Amino acid sequence: MNSEGTVFDIQHFCTGDGPGIRTTVFLKGCPLRCAWCHNPESWSPEPQVLLNLSRCIRCSSCEAVCPAGDPKAILASAPSRKASCPSGCRLCADACPTGSLEVAGRTTTVASVLEEVLQDEAYYRHSGGGLTLSGGEPFAQPAFSRALLEAAVGAGLHTAVETSGHGARASFLAAAPFVRLWLWDIKLMDADLYREYVGGRLETMLGNLEAVAASGAGIRFRVLFIPQLHGRAGVAEATADLLHRYPGSTAEVIPYHLLGNAKRGKLGLPEVRFREPSATEMHAFAVSLGLSR
Repeated sequence: MNSEGTVFDIQHFCTGDGPGIRTTVFLKGCPLRCAWCHNPESWSPEPQVLLNLSRCIRCSSCEAVCPAGDPKAILASAPSRKASCPSGCRLCADACPTGSLEVAGRTTTVASVLEEVLQDEAYYRHSGGGLTLSGGEPFAQPAFSRALLEAAVGAGLHTAVETSGHGARASFLAAAPFVRLWLWDIKLMDADLYREYVGGRLETMLGNLEAVAASGAGIRFRVLFIPQLHGRAGVAEATADLLHRYPGSTAEVIPYHLLGNAKRGKLGLPEVRFREPSATEMHAFAVSLGLSR
């Protein structure tokens, strides 16, 4: 219960991250760099300062309290915001009168997270909900993720993990006894496109999926859809083939959206603009996967 990890958000009353009403805990750190990522503040394992320049009035309130001297200077020195917040103390964000500064990430314990999650225990009991781990990639913090899942199961909660499938095989298998549902992201079923747009190896994800499936836990696939990428030759067919390999699983199609660009701007990252799919394209893709008629 004293195991420590870095969390960047805890969202209550979630209804799309597993069955029932849930609390989703977002962990910092991810080995991937998906071009469309809507949580880029999750990439670094350390706390980070996000700066909304359109709100900043150059009042210097943050400079007066920052242990490093000047949070805006830290940001300016790293256009891609690769530099982490040196302390994660959040003093600059608290002092900012316009809300232009945010700190993504705080160190906490399993006991502290579980205490917050259990505040909504009555809602889980009546809806069949529970705790969902997300990120980032939960298995970028394998020991903390396993400890939190074990504690949640011990408290009688249903557990789910949203994962990219990237991490050490041993970490997935160690956590598997405490996972009731895997929310497994299917990003791109093409090895070359995967390497280019995701930043990892497709074979790693597929190998971990096979190992987890053998454990007997439930799997719900979350299939991303970006028309420019998933409309390429062979991608839909390969995705459908993967889904058919796991007949006991369920699946849903997740449309790409532009909401991540607001966070990218605060981190000093360039915008990424794929085209959002239309309802007609979403339906056609789902049909090609055998998920709709």
